[in-house]
Amino acid sequence: MLQPVKKVEIIVSYLEVPAVLKILKKNSIRGYTVINNVSGSGEHGYSGDDLITNSYIMIICTDLEMAEKLSNAMQPLLKKLGGIFIITDAQWIAH
Repeated sequence: MLQPVKKVEIIVSYLEVPAVLKILKKNSIRGYTVINNVSGSGEHGYSGDDLITNSYIMIICTDLEMAEKLSNAMQPLLKKLGGIFIITDAQWIAH
């Protein structure tokens, strides 16, 4: 049976991953995936060939309250250092 969830995607410099993971731990958020050395192109041009590569972090939040809590916790870091933070509706197979 499918269960509605919030999918959170964060793209930050790999240098910021420890700070993001600290925020996740502080807010008791588990169940995330970190993919390092991602590249792509956005409004600032291509990113990924230089010495500072990006990391992609995916988190599944089981409810809107958890996603909003994470959003509030991440805002100061994103405002200071930049990055991308996206929340979308998703479904996963309940197990």
